[in-house]
Amino acid sequence: RMLSRGAAFLAPHLPSARSALPAFIPTVIQASIVTHCAFNNPSRSFSSSSLTGLNRKKYGGRYGELTMAEQQTKIKIACIQLSVGANKDDNLKNAAAKIAAAAANGAELVVLPECMNSPYGVKYFPEYAENVVEGKSETAQMLSAAAREHQIFLVGGSFPEKGIDDKLYNSCYTFNKDGDMIALHKKIHLFDIDIPGQITFKESDSLSAGDHPTIVDLAEHGGPPVRIGIGICYDIRFPELCWIYRNLGCNMLVFPGAFNMVTGPAHWELLARSRAMDAQAFVAFVSPARDETADYIAWGHTMVADPWGVKLGELDEKPDILYADLDLTQVVTRRINMPYHLQKRKDVYQVTSPFLPDMTKKDAK
Repeated sequence: RMLSRGAAFLAPHLPSARSALPAFIPTVIQASIVTHCAFNNPSRSFSSSSLTGLNRKKYGGRYGELTMAEQQTKIKIACIQLSVGANKDDNLKNAAAKIAAAAANGAELVVLPECMNSPYGVKYFPEYAENVVEGKSETAQMLSAAAREHQIFLVGGSFPEKGIDDKLYNSCYTFNKDGDMIALHKKIHLFDIDIPGQITFKESDSLSAGDHPTIVDLAEHGGPPVRIGIGICYDIRFPELCWIYRNLGCNMLVFPGAFNMVTGPAHWELLARSRAMDAQAFVAFVSPARDETADYIAWGHTMVADPWGVKLGELDEKPDILYADLDLTQVVTRRINMPYHLQKRKDVYQVTSPFLPDMTKKDAK
């Protein structure tokens, strides 16, 4: 909500570039795209009108009252392990078909993998990059249409995006049931590694990094009480980001990812379950299917873990859809059972961030 308020306040102050943005990008996301981050301008105070208030007018309910969706204690999630090849049109048609299948099976939240419209590789990013802000993104159009048609929340995996600064990003857009973009996450930690004799990869040769965490609150868009912290692949290796999401009230973490045949067997399950346990939240870790002929061979094994670190489901390497029925009350139960979030020794260590409220001052309420 803090992120939403900043963007909503900045909306009237956007430069003329805003008028060129596609219609399916709502005001709050237009603000986020153009300013990149509301917190980058500390001279502006937050507006009293939050995104929550704006959406309650649309979806019903009043402050102090819970809508039926907000009283929901369970949600069905579908994680789609897509087969991704070199033909973008085929990739998008395949994704659209799998989204339709997931919705037909009752999924309320659908998640796609990293690089869902293109092969994964530094040389492919410039070729497949799309400009969402200028309305030149067939991928964003397809995702928006699918969310609207099937009345689902859709975390659209990630795809290469050309930003308004002409830099390339690994971007993840999230859509509500009306097909509106409600969040944009740009991969914060770029995958730059060198394991001699096994794999060397440098995303930074082509991509630029994002500079802020991303939170999606489904209840603000007529959905159940699910607050999602979003990361992309390598972001999951940084527990500090997950703790920020935990501190800001997230009960689910979603990571489109594409580990390889070196890091996947070693760390994929370990990281998914560890981050779930660290944050006492559900974790969805969604991979593309494995293609042995690709330059970069994905591990697959899309997985969902619960707040106790228990694996609720896992796919193998082949194309498939993983369904999981999540009991949201588990998050509350586990955080009450083991309240280590409240037991941290802030006199010994702290996780600080410009995106967290400063609770260390004597006058903090």
